[in-house]
This record gives sequence, C-alpha cells and structure tokens, in this order.
Amino acid sequence: MELQELKVSLDGLKLEMTGTTTSNLTHELNDLVHAGGKKFRPGLLFLVGELFNLKPAELTAYARAVELTHLASLVHDDVIDESDKRRNHPTLNSLRNNTTAILAGDYLLASVMGELALKNNNEILIDLTRSIQDLADGEWLQYDLKSKERVEVQDLELIAIKKTGSLIRWCCTTPAKLAHFKDVATLGILGEKVGLIFQMADDIVDGLTVSGRPAFQDIINGQMNYVSLKLIELYPELTNAVYAIKGNAGATIPWTTTQYEAAITAVHEAINVECEKVLSTFSSLCRMNKKEELMPLFEIMINKIQSNYMSFFENLSDRKV
Repeated sequence: MELQELKVSLDGLKLEMTGTTTSNLTHELNDLVHAGGKKFRPGLLFLVGELFNLKPAELTAYARAVELTHLASLVHDDVIDESDKRRNHPTLNSLRNNTTAILAGDYLLASVMGELALKNNNEILIDLTRSIQDLADGEWLQYDLKSKERVEVQDLELIAIKKTGSLIRWCCTTPAKLAHFKDVATLGILGEKVGLIFQMADDIVDGLTVSGRPAFQDIINGQMNYVSLKLIELYPELTNAVYAIKGNAGATIPWTTTQYEAAITAVHEAINVECEKVLSTFSSLCRMNKKEELMPLFEIMINKIQSNYMSFFENLSDRKV
C-alpha cells in the first residue's frame, strides 16, 4: 500500500447519515461530517488490514464505524468542555444547544451499532462497545481528576489509554481478528500506545494557539495535563501556583515563557520515546508478515500526530538563531 492508495481509500470513505429522521437531526450531523476530520483512525485500520492482506473494501464498514464513533465522542466532549469551536468550525452545541448535541451523539452511536450488527460478527461489535465503555470511563476519571488534590502521571496515562487509546486499539485489533491473527494482544497494546502519543501531543497543542482554541484551556477548565505536570516536575517551586489556577479563568499564568517552552520540550521528548516503541512493534509485525514495505507509511502516520505542534519548535529554533 502506497500513501496515494491510502488517500484514495480515505477520500472514498462515505460517512454521511443515510437514515431518515422526522427532525433535521441527520441533516445537521451531515454538516458536521462535511466539515471534515483527519480520518486517522480509518487510515490506521486500513493500514493494519494491509498488514494481514485485507483490502480497504473489506474494511469499509469498520472504518466508517470507528470514524463515526469518534465523531460522536467529539460531539459529547464539546458539551463537557463547553467548547464553541473545533477545527476552527463552530461546534454543534454552540450552534444549537447541549441537549441537541447530546442527542446527535447518541444517534451516531446507535447508527454505528446498527450498521455493525449487520456484519454478523458479534466479537468485533462487542469489542467496539467495550471501547466505548472505556472511553466513557476515561471521561469520568478525567472529570473526577479535577477535584483530586494532587495529580500523578499515572492518572493521566490511564485516562489517555481509556479515553483516546480505546478506539485506536479497536482499529488495530479488528483487522487482526478478521484475519484470525493469534497475537491480537500485541496489536491492542500498540493501539493503546498510539493513543497515549495522541493525548500527549494534544496536551502540547493545548498550550499553543494552533488548535483554533485559546491556549491553556485544560487548566482553565480545571484539568491538569502532561505539560502542566511536567512544569511542576521541572520547577517544583511552581507547584502551588499551578494548582491554584485550576478552573480559574481569570487567574494570572504563574509560569514564564521559558519555563513553559522547557515543559513542552520535555513532553515532546517523552513522545519520541513512545514513538520509538510503537515503531519497533510495528516493524516486528511487518517482518513477521513479510510486509516491510508498510513501515514507511506507518512512520508517516505516527509523525503526523506531532504535526500540529511542530511549528512551535520551528519558531523556537528561529528565535534562538
């Protein structure tokens, strides 16, 4: 599989709601679909499928299912986070209200379950329901973390694996199970690690203005993340001040630009360590299945996760010249 082949498969993936509703719910959902996403999860599913000689046409229903489930989670996330923009587009809750956004997310999930049930593969369907359960459990844990007196990196890792890694895990294990591959557990761990990388990268983006949202939304909303914990680790004298601004939108930021840049750099280095692990695992799978030609494409996909914040390092380098 070449990069262009993957792009063609993703461009051809239809995500529109085909069912009819008495309300205009499906119409508004299709507006969200047309706003576009990166389709990372379907792309990963197609790539892992190629590892086991499964073509995109055999995986289309599963690729659609994971992307629509991801969209439902984003719609619900925007309600929880009170977000008014995502990817520089207005969120559904900002266009309408929280009630309609929650209903839209529920409709998406019900549609996915119905469509997958038609594939007559209960194990894959059950796996997806467990991923959704993990996602909800991770959101719950993250909400409870706001009131925790002190947050540990293990707390963030567990939440990342459940909230972000669960669907990515499903993308990796589904093709493996369809191909009757014996070591499904390795694919599951691979997916969870990719989810961890995703969350750490998102935490870096949270402190920048490249996401279409104001910076530091996590801590303003009362949520510690990998960068804020790294700040405390690097500069213990900031500990009380950082915890004091949790959930306080009017608070003065207690760290300097230099300190925050150091924290971002440290998290970026931690991401690189995790990237090496997933690249090594996928490389082993490629060799086992005589699919070494897939490795460059997997590297592109993993590097893409970091692309949203790499401009920060480019600008930082320019300032130091």
